[in-house]
Amino acid sequence: MSYQQHLTLQHHHPLVHPLLFHTSNMAYTYSPTTTFFPKHHLRSTTINCTSSPPPTTVTTTNNRQPIPPLLPFSAKYVPFNSITDESYSLDEIIYRSSSGGLLDVQHDMNALKQFDGKYWRTLFDSRVGRATWPYGSGVWSKKEWVLPEIDNDDIISCFEGNSNLFWAERYGKENLSGMNDLWVKHCGISHTGSFKDLGMTVLVSQVNRLRKMNKPLVGVGCASTGDTSAALSAYCAAAGIPSIVFLPANKISMAQLVQPIANGAFVLSMDTDFDGCMKLIREITSELPIYLANSLNSLRLEGQKTAAIEILQQFNWEVPDWVIIPGGNLGNIYAFYKGFKMCKELGLVDRIPRLVCAQAANANPLYLNYKSGWKNFTPVKATTTFASAIQIGDPVSIDRAVYALKNSDGIVEEATEEELMDEMAAADATGMFVCPHTGVALVALRKLRERGVIGRSDRTVVVSTAHGLKFSQAKIDYHSKAIEGMGCKFANPPVEVKAEYGAVMDVLTKYLSNVS
Repeated sequence: MSYQQHLTLQHHHPLVHPLLFHTSNMAYTYSPTTTFFPKHHLRSTTINCTSSPPPTTVTTTNNRQPIPPLLPFSAKYVPFNSITDESYSLDEIIYRSSSGGLLDVQHDMNALKQFDGKYWRTLFDSRVGRATWPYGSGVWSKKEWVLPEIDNDDIISCFEGNSNLFWAERYGKENLSGMNDLWVKHCGISHTGSFKDLGMTVLVSQVNRLRKMNKPLVGVGCASTGDTSAALSAYCAAAGIPSIVFLPANKISMAQLVQPIANGAFVLSMDTDFDGCMKLIREITSELPIYLANSLNSLRLEGQKTAAIEILQQFNWEVPDWVIIPGGNLGNIYAFYKGFKMCKELGLVDRIPRLVCAQAANANPLYLNYKSGWKNFTPVKATTTFASAIQIGDPVSIDRAVYALKNSDGIVEEATEEELMDEMAAADATGMFVCPHTGVALVALRKLRERGVIGRSDRTVVVSTAHGLKFSQAKIDYHSKAIEGMGCKFANPPVEVKAEYGAVMDVLTKYLSNVS
């Protein structure tokens, strides 16, 4: 008797055993509903598969040996970049290894390697733009690579990710000597206006799971230069979990400050800088039942790494030559490296791009470390920068960043305040509306182009980390030429003119003669 085995996505993705999926004499059809129909004779019943395939699942074919059960997908905490047997469940509340070092989330790569790169590419592509919970999210469309064991009902998502990869054609041609393959990854076009949403959906989802397991957690807390607090407060509000935010007084924009306030966070404004807030939140979370949400917590990096995978998807799984990322606390540079590295290791691509970390000159400890040949790292006292989210002198993820850059043949560059503001204005004049941090990354690109490090035809992605609307006051001050000591050479202030026909005609005639 002929049977047709079908595996249909219900709450999880369809897992097809590799021997069924790849055996040369088997054909299968694929449809957008992610239902697979192998066309052959089986002695089997319908198998409903989940992210952790049941170990008892065994399918036999005519005249063949039983197929062994699939290994379930799993992940755990391990000490970062260390060879040791030490590990912890993701359900433990822990932020440091026994030696005080950073932790990393390690996936069971053997389980993931049961499926080849073509399978993963097809699966991830099938989920883009769908409303199926939670896979329409740019993060949770890669759930098996993020938090494979979490129940879908515990996930807190605002369908973050899937952000625009913008072809910056005019900017490249006019500002970078004819550069013709420049792209800007607009991570700031997201739920709270920054890339921090990618990591916060993962962290708050895990906290939601832990609270349901009756773990001793009352709320979630973070120190922030603005964007982290906005993301934390929004996702905690969606989950009904209290959020506590430590902010440095008078060092973030009003647009950033109002976000946690509007989302109901308990906001503490402190007379210190980010590093001071970070020191305090680490001390507080060690004593109170508050979960630490800063990037010391490696869970957030699992969400942030999906932006790297998403870039590859948007290029139809072709690898760019360069990816340039603004860096402050430095978790993001490692997250991008991790995303690219996983894609290479699991066969989705055959190489990784070179990474560039861009820092503001007023907060440049990684740049100084790079220029010294990666000798002993020394924190700096960060001074005021328009790129306020990266105004960090003692980054938590310094070891992660150095590891990522060394293993990607990476480079570190810096930008002065005038350079970053001019570059931001130049980008805006070509149709973008970027944040000062993106200005830092664009300065790094310009310097590397001028030195001939990045070629005219190199496919290059600049990561824009936040929406320009969060920094409207900085733009107003620039175009008003109200920034002391800054030339603001691309300033475009409004022209005051009398509401009279003749006066308006005179002004417009002069303008049109200059632009024609």
